[in-house]
Amino acid sequence: MSLQSIGVSGLVATRLALDTTGHNIANVNTDGYSRQRIDFATRLPSQSAVGFIGSGVDASEVRRQYDDFIAGQMRASSSVASELQAYFEGAKQLDDLVANADAGLQPVIQNFFNALQGMADDPASIPARQLVLTEAASLADRFQYFDQQFESMRNQINNQIGYNIGQINRIAEGIAEINADIKIAYGSTPNDLLDKRDQLVNELAELVDIQVLEQTDGAYNVFIGKGQPLVMDTDASTLGTQPSTMDPSHLEITFDFAFGTQVVTDQMSGGEIGGMLRFRDEILDPTQNRVGLVALGIAEEINSQNQLGLDLQGLTGTAMFGMGTVEVFPRPGNGSSITATINDVGSLTGDAYELTYDGADFTLRNLNSGVTQVLAAGLNTVDGVDIDINAVGAAAGDTFIIQPTRNAAHNFSLLFDDVERLAAASPLRVGPAVDANGNPLNTGSATITQPANTSMTGLPLAGGTIQLVYDDQGGPTSGFEVYYPGSVPGVDPFDDFITYDDLNTATVAGTQVPGTTFPLYGDISFTISGVPDDGDTFIIGNNTSGTGDNRNALGLVSVQSQSVLLGGTSTIDESYVSMVSDVGSRTRHAELNLSAQESLLTRTKEAMAEVSGVNLDEEAGRLIQYQQAYQASAQVISVASTLFDTLLGAVRR
Repeated sequence: MSLQSIGVSGLVATRLALDTTGHNIANVNTDGYSRQRIDFATRLPSQSAVGFIGSGVDASEVRRQYDDFIAGQMRASSSVASELQAYFEGAKQLDDLVANADAGLQPVIQNFFNALQGMADDPASIPARQLVLTEAASLADRFQYFDQQFESMRNQINNQIGYNIGQINRIAEGIAEINADIKIAYGSTPNDLLDKRDQLVNELAELVDIQVLEQTDGAYNVFIGKGQPLVMDTDASTLGTQPSTMDPSHLEITFDFAFGTQVVTDQMSGGEIGGMLRFRDEILDPTQNRVGLVALGIAEEINSQNQLGLDLQGLTGTAMFGMGTVEVFPRPGNGSSITATINDVGSLTGDAYELTYDGADFTLRNLNSGVTQVLAAGLNTVDGVDIDINAVGAAAGDTFIIQPTRNAAHNFSLLFDDVERLAAASPLRVGPAVDANGNPLNTGSATITQPANTSMTGLPLAGGTIQLVYDDQGGPTSGFEVYYPGSVPGVDPFDDFITYDDLNTATVAGTQVPGTTFPLYGDISFTISGVPDDGDTFIIGNNTSGTGDNRNALGLVSVQSQSVLLGGTSTIDESYVSMVSDVGSRTRHAELNLSAQESLLTRTKEAMAEVSGVNLDEEAGRLIQYQQAYQASAQVISVASTLFDTLLGAVRR
């Protein structure tokens, strides 16, 4: 091998090294680019009398600096970070809504009960009553605003999922196409194609959790979620979306197989899509259900209490707020059918349920807690909901989604705008017997509190009054004879008897007469105290002209402080605050997890950059090194040429 050939080999190899270094420098800002290095190998030496003489150099391979293990870690970290980012962004948006000191629900709920207190302070005041209706309308508007915001968030999720599915399909096609090109180039190293494919794989990991397997021919097989084959060799599958058959407000993800389309939403995890699905299922839906529970609690209790009183016209109060109904979504093709109605708002949990039939049993599963129970055909009462199952034609696989509170905020509305229809007065009033001139006839010291009613059964009283006439027997057999409307004391036998021992200190200190004593007359209850004389009479009659009576208004005010929700364990305020606290806690937890994951992702990216990143200082050093080597190789050729010319000159002489 001649000296000139050795010089040429060095010149060619060094030129390739300079090209590679220049390529690195040019792509220093290219996303996904992995720096490349050229490997040199000595040529086979030739044997001579003095031994083997070197024959130059070859550029054996251009390799990209890449670590499959670190790349896999980076993809996994990126997928988790994207999931937590989407989850946190949704949670933060929801937390800002429900916890807002001005735009939240708590301020308008408080304003409504403050207005009720104002009416209780002056029940005949028209301005005070008008303020109640104004705040009630504001409360209804706020509930409906919340429902609109929930639906807007759900629509945003659906739209983003649809967009991301389109991106996944685009990326899958790109990976499949590059797989084909890489297979054609198999045997050499198409570094830039590999970088481009890895960049697409990284983009895919930000959208959904993926697993990557490399074939022996260099092609990637990519699986998403829980093993769905997205890219196999040079073929890419297609994902799609469709409204859920069980809940039209939810968008389902579908996978197109050769045998048809299959819903795979439950099998999707990780990435932005996984984060949005988790936010929807773990925070958005439960929060909307809990807000609906608060709406139902207010509507049910205020309606019930307003219907226990009399309005300014002396008429029985009516329902004040419209309430939602239980939503039931059957799976298409069900053989059985069900109806669901609210039995007891106080027993509602604020959760949604799934009812399935396996061919033998109907099983109800709480979608929030996961608790299951077997229901029988016919009427079942679960957590305040009556579920009536018509099992005729039931087939294995029958499924129903039951949402008792989901639409309550949407349907919360004010049913009247007439201030006179606010029932501030109680329907009954009690007083001592009086003569024709209004003078009291009782001579004892006994007093009786105004009656409170828990129903309107038998009210207003028809055909007379309820009279309580004391019969003093001088001891524990003493008591009040009770005469219902139509019965005349001294003429008719008494209808009931209330034992009241006027000689017993505990009795005269105050005796509560329970509502069960008067089941036919509004379950009225009251307290008697003091020492009556024989014949002392108290008369319970209709509260006519009771415009100044505020007893039922006080009952409306007391709704706020009563434990009326979650099985009698929570007030309306406590239930809402608990929901806000839960959203805030989940948001904070998501923020902390995201921060930790972003730190991990940053470290992984830095580790990858150490392997694959372009360092301009290093490349500049190599550029000078290769430049000098190139010049030296050129000098070798020049020397070889000079020697050859010298040899020719000697031969000519």
